[in-house]
Amino acid sequence: MTYNKLGFAFTGLRTVSFAIIDKAYKKTGETNLMTGLGFGLDIDDHVVTCNTRFSFEKKKDQPFLILEVQGLFEIEKNDFLKKMRQDDKTYLVAKGLAVHFAVLTIGSARGILHAKTEGTPFNEYLLPTIDVKNMLQEDVIFNF
Repeated sequence: MTYNKLGFAFTGLRTVSFAIIDKAYKKTGETNLMTGLGFGLDIDDHVVTCNTRFSFEKKKDQPFLILEVQGLFEIEKNDFLKKMRQDDKTYLVAKGLAVHFAVLTIGSARGILHAKTEGTPFNEYLLPTIDVKNMLQEDVIFNF
């Protein structure tokens, strides 16, 4: 595996779910975008996952377009053991690195959304730029 200077490699991308729900779609009216962001950790494989979820709604709590994407980031073993593992047996992903993982995953989700809706009326719904620094207020800590 080739790692960058930060000690990680972007090793995978999964489309966890994608759905177009015609019954919930209206051509008119304001569109709301609901976003979600989360992280996971695989200690054995030294992998941090960044999970994003986007749903577009015209009717409250009735999404018509859903996309969930997971980015997989393998951490170099020494960095994982010496920088992420803490003395109290927790694992820490520094806020700056977590933001970076989120930006990469969200950018990938943007492309996936375009590819899956290309040639359909739903292609007009784009993921806007997202200020991930405001979504993540602190370091990500995993307790095991």
